[in-house]
Amino acid sequence: MTGTNSIPPTPPGMPVLGHTTAFASDPFGFVRQSVESVGDVFRMQLLGTDVYFLAHPDHVETALLDRETFTKPDDFTVAFGEALLSVDGEQWRRQRHAMEDFFSPTRIQEYAETMTGVTSARIDSWEASDTIRIDDEMRAIALHNLFEVVLGQSLTDGEADELAAAAHALNLWFKPTSWVLPDWVPTPARYKFQRGAGELREHARSLLAEHGDDPTHDSLLATLAALRADPDSAFDRNEVLDQVVGMVFAGHETTALAMTYALHQIGSHPAVAERFYAELDDVIDGQPTVSDLQNLEYLEQIINETLRLYPPVHAIPRVTTDRVEIGGHTIPDDAQVLLSVWNMHRDPRFYETPLTFDPNRWEQVTPRAHGAAFVPFGAGPRICIGRHFARLEMKAVLAAIGKQYQLDASGDLEVDPQMTSQPAGPVSIQIEPRA
Repeated sequence: MTGTNSIPPTPPGMPVLGHTTAFASDPFGFVRQSVESVGDVFRMQLLGTDVYFLAHPDHVETALLDRETFTKPDDFTVAFGEALLSVDGEQWRRQRHAMEDFFSPTRIQEYAETMTGVTSARIDSWEASDTIRIDDEMRAIALHNLFEVVLGQSLTDGEADELAAAAHALNLWFKPTSWVLPDWVPTPARYKFQRGAGELREHARSLLAEHGDDPTHDSLLATLAALRADPDSAFDRNEVLDQVVGMVFAGHETTALAMTYALHQIGSHPAVAERFYAELDDVIDGQPTVSDLQNLEYLEQIINETLRLYPPVHAIPRVTTDRVEIGGHTIPDDAQVLLSVWNMHRDPRFYETPLTFDPNRWEQVTPRAHGAAFVPFGAGPRICIGRHFARLEMKAVLAAIGKQYQLDASGDLEVDPQMTSQPAGPVSIQIEPRA
């Protein structure tokens, strides 16, 4: 699309450096202040490179629906190769079709009791008055669930912890203090990324070699291995390997973050916790069942509010394939574009008291009513394939923990925007068994 509109404005910056220092030191604050000062479409200058931001639901929706003009950047390929997370066009359609059955709303209901069982096995070792690193625990539980339910394998706790650390390192390619620099500049974050990516790829290769060739095994891993062996499937060995790497990362990282933030918010808001425990006691008798999880309406509100206030994916990156007019401005072709989920979710134009954790705001309103002002899983044709799985897992894990333990969290949550919205430091919660 072509047009004569102006290029997007830029907020005040520094000579030569542009906005590099301001963005690297406080990405969320920089975006918020830029939206307030120059508008919902603006241009950031990083050491001679322009990056365009979209921070209004209408503009974000346009970008997410127009997948011909707004495609995925090369950074995703650096992290995931030719995984579903990275590819576009016919390759994306072929991969999505091959995997979507494992994430259908009907099928994932079968996974609920496995998820609660996996959670119980991990949390039974927690002791009264323990202070738990809940961010580490949620990464491990999410990995156990992914392997048991989707990949059809069991991990020891040690394997889960090691694999979670390797997958976590993939975030570091997108750490702002490194991302603002040219790709060839070595940084500690990039070194850790390379090491983690190698470890994760080697583990995926072992999985395929050791467990993926059983045609009777009903798992996504077996399906991918069969595609690798079928000359008519168009999947080669590297593409299948990339799917496993992408699934291990995407299948646990964002869900673990959402559960971490939800548990911290429950533990630091007594009124929320009281209603949360009361609902669990009213609905659940024993280990949560699928029917129980469907009846946990207040827990659903807690999950929605967590995904709003702490979206695990804080920004959705895109690259333009042509000039495009948006918000009265023209963005050129081959431009880097960031869709600011974090800013929209916390914008007072779209939510009252947006910085307050208030599950009650979802009592009479569904996420759909907010349209593109609520996009924790993206939107449009490329909406996250695992969104139903993630929501079920959040409910199952939070319900199992809340039924067994009372949570006490202190301190504010600080978030470090990498590929995902990482906690800036350890997230600890003190637990006590519930009577």
